[in-house]
Amino acid sequence: MNIAAELETQAQEELRHALIIAKQIDYLGGMPAIRPKPVRTSKDAKEMLRFDLENETETIRSYRECVRQSDALGEFALAEHIREIQMQEQEHQIDLATAFGIEVPNPKTGS
Repeated sequence: MNIAAELETQAQEELRHALIIAKQIDYLGGMPAIRPKPVRTSKDAKEMLRFDLENETETIRSYRECVRQSDALGEFALAEHIREIQMQEQEHQIDLATAFGIEVPNPKTGS
């Protein structure tokens, strides 16, 4: 796996995700109410990738909750946008787990 190329692809996807979410927030007339978590860093590349895997797993868990909330509010288009983003996050999670040679963590439990 070409790690640099994969990270570049994922960074571009993450930017697209942020723009989609921002447009939906604008459409709904809202204001983001969450604060980003501090970024964990390390001089060890493997540890950084493990942090990324943990973040992907937590992100998937959060998006699942957002889909449930959107559906409950009747905001079906928003739910579909989030589902699409969630699918890409799951691909990132699978790629990272595969690179480590481990099973994909369960977003419900984190393990």
